[in-house]
Amino acid sequence: TARPEPVALARDLFAREVEGEWDTFGGAAELYAEGLGEAGLAEYRRLATEAWAKIPPLSAGRRAADDFSSDRRRLAGILDFFAERDGDVDTRIGLRAHDLSSPWRYVELAHFCLSVGREAEALRHAEEGLWLFEDDPPDERLVNFVADLHCGAGRSGEASAVLWRAFDKWPSLDLYQRLRALGGTAARDRALAALRTQLAKSPPKSRWSSPADLLIRVLMAEKMFAEAWEAVRRHGASEGLQEALAMASETTHPREALAVYTARIDRLVTAGGNPNYEEACKLVARMGALRGENEQTAHVLDLKTRFKAKRNFMKMLGK
Repeated sequence: TARPEPVALARDLFAREVEGEWDTFGGAAELYAEGLGEAGLAEYRRLATEAWAKIPPLSAGRRAADDFSSDRRRLAGILDFFAERDGDVDTRIGLRAHDLSSPWRYVELAHFCLSVGREAEALRHAEEGLWLFEDDPPDERLVNFVADLHCGAGRSGEASAVLWRAFDKWPSLDLYQRLRALGGTAARDRALAALRTQLAKSPPKSRWSSPADLLIRVLMAEKMFAEAWEAVRRHGASEGLQEALAMASETTHPREALAVYTARIDRLVTAGGNPNYEEACKLVARMGALRGENEQTAHVLDLKTRFKAKRNFMKMLGK
């Protein structure tokens, strides 16, 4: 019956929302709109606007100071509520453009512009983000957003150009697959040539993270298994990738697959533990389908000789 004094309520709720350690009062203006009334909402907006004016905008490469990060997010949310209530799209875009310190901020801004029907503006912001952060590893979310907009408008050439710039700088399997879908076998051949050139200039330094892994994954995706195994022999590859290649190509390249399985079994049994023994036994059975009975029998006898002290493994292997 006794309604709260709206201005006092607005000040109290605003302090709780902005200064609270947790987000317990997040969105308070909307939640308490009925109790605040127009007078209270106007005061809430005034307080947020004055506080927002003290928050400096962030451009590419600049990071928010710790004392501004939570205030920026909370105040932007408050003002966005009022701008949405007014149907003021320009203000909502401006709030998101206040922090453009990272590629992800450009992604958020561009997605919002697109969601409100501002496709040209979305593309402009996204391309600006790519340009401003061109010295950093490309953010594929931003790259893909720009490429998708170009594709949606029938500009496949522009989409390919964006993807190629990112691929040539920082190649990935996802970028390759998108380029392959747009450019067909010509894109495949260009990407493979680029990866091989890169490997020739920068030979692998560590077997734990081989630069050849991406080349091999691309060749696997194309079912070019002979070329994939040649890349393994020439450049090396991570153990996990060699095992994946073995599984994918065991019918066409059983010798290579058997060598990988043999090494895997030795590692599993040496590590010990029933789960490892079970996996090793499954691989032994899998190998039986890839070679003759005599060769398989000889391998099992060799395992029993070398690992006879592993009693649980011996029991599983004898089944």
